[in-house]
Order: sequence, then structure tokens, then C-alpha cells
Amino acid sequence: MKRKILSILSLVVCLTALIWCCGCSSQPDLTNSVSEYRSDIYEGTEGEYSVFASYTEREYPYLADGYVGNMTKIFEVVLTAPDNTKTYAIQFTIGQKQYSAELSFDSVRMIHSCSQTIERPEEASITFIVTDIDSDSAPVATVTASDIRSDEMLPLGRLLEKVQSAEQSHFGALTSGKNFAGEIYVRLLYENKQCYYYVGIIDRTGNTYAILADAVSGEILATRNQ
Repeated sequence: MKRKILSILSLVVCLTALIWCCGCSSQPDLTNSVSEYRSDIYEGTEGEYSVFASYTEREYPYLADGYVGNMTKIFEVVLTAPDNTKTYAIQFTIGQKQYSAELSFDSVRMIHSCSQTIERPEEASITFIVTDIDSDSAPVATVTASDIRSDEMLPLGRLLEKVQSAEQSHFGALTSGKNFAGEIYVRLLYENKQCYYYVGIIDRTGNTYAILADAVSGEILATRNQ
């Protein structure tokens, strides 16, 4: 009798585990649908010079069409300077490799910027040496920019789980079994020393549902149809 009861209990446990596994596997892995992920931001100021640097993995060509294309790795540096009549160059080191670039000026945003294809930085801070390319004098500024991320911030997979749970209708409308008929933008934001995530859900017609979430808790702070 005891053996029969144990056999039945074992069978129930196995069936429960099987059902649970099947339920898990029927959900799409949303990280595979991410076509843009800005994961890191570095910020720093020295005098009148400020540097905003970010690391992003995103598709190329960049199309909001609901499909994920081939991904590229981009490290972008943005400099604000007191004299926008000058042309600046910048030098920095990541992973013991030195990089340099001449910055392009954007007269609308009033910034100087460049981008390079590199691996994701692991440094807690990066030092940027700013020079005036038309001058042989010493660098005009040396700016140390710190990584704004903290250990409490949600990783990509956990963030998407939180957002999906809170926005089941929008994700559910694009989900069929393990397939997700759309693409997702995720951008780390930093404002007033607070971190947020922008999450954009793009369907196959190009419509975007935008979500602003707390970077630590994943709480939805605002939503908007774009």
C-alpha cells in the first residue's frame, strides 16, 4: 500500500514538473526580440567641459519595422564645450586599448560627438582627454566620466519580465506561443541622478508603445502610444 502511495506521489510530482516546464518554454525569450539596448552610461564634468558616453547594441540598418536585424556594438561620446567654434578630438582607453577620434559638431544640439565600434566597457570610470586639433598646446580638458550603473539595477531579462507582467495586454497581442511578432528598444536613461529604462514595443506596422520604468524596481512610471 505504501509503495502504491509513493508511486502515485512520484507520478504527481513528475507531471507537475513537466507541466511547469512546458508552461515556461511556451513563453518567448524577449531578449531575442531586443533590437536596441543601451546598457551603459558614463558622465563626467571638468570645468566647462562635460562628457556623456554610452554603450549600445543595436540593429543595422536601424529600422522600426518590428523585426530584429543584424546587431552592432556602438560606443558614443558626446562633448559639450564652452567654445563651439573649435574642432575637438578626444582620446580614451578601454580594456587597455587606446582610442582616438575627431569630433563632429552638431549645430542644432550644440554638441560635439563621435562613435566607434568597440566591446562593452567594464571600467568603473573612463578618462577622456580633449584636445583642440588646430592647436599644438596642451589638452584643453581631461574629463573623468563615471559609470552611472549600480548593482541594484535590473538586468535586461529581469526588466523585460517585470514590464511584460505589468503590460500583459500589449505583449500578449504580439505573442503566439514562443513567437513574439515585434521588436523591443531598451534604453538606459539618467536624469537628476536617477536611472530609468525606456522600453519601446514596435509592432510589424511600425507602431510604438513606449514605457518608462524605474531601473531598480521595474515599476511602470509612464506609458504612451507613439
